[in-house]
Amino acid sequence: MLFSYRNDIRKTLIPYLNKLDEEFWFKKSDVYPTNLAWIISHISSSEDYWVNEIGLKKSCFLKLNDDCSPKEIVDSYIQIRHYTDDILHTLDDSQLNQLVEVPKFSDGWTPPSVPTLNWLFNHVYTHEAYHVGQISIIARINGFQKPLF
Repeated sequence: MLFSYRNDIRKTLIPYLNKLDEEFWFKKSDVYPTNLAWIISHISSSEDYWVNEIGLKKSCFLKLNDDCSPKEIVDSYIQIRHYTDDILHTLDDSQLNQLVEVPKFSDGWTPPSVPTLNWLFNHVYTHEAYHVGQISIIARINGFQKPLF
């Protein structure tokens, strides 16, 4: 199966998020101003953007904003992955090897590999892993329990 371990992070993270007190979702510090709510919303919105707008040339569908509750954020996080998994399971090798057009980003970032649909899915999953690492940093700095990865 393609990307067979893509959801392993979520097996630990989703139960952690569901048990986390709401006050910790929005807690920030002077040394690290990003909060957990922003991280999870960003992971979800980025997956929506990359899969839909970049990969499928469709509109994004998640409606996350600064007023969302932790439950709405977790629900979107779960929803986008179910959606992405459904798409991934319908694609064959020839479709996965199709090139995708990646936008020019203001910071100059470009894909390190040829941007195919296969690369796009890998990018989504490694992007998530990168940001999930930030959750442990945020928890430690702000004095609440971190997920046990």
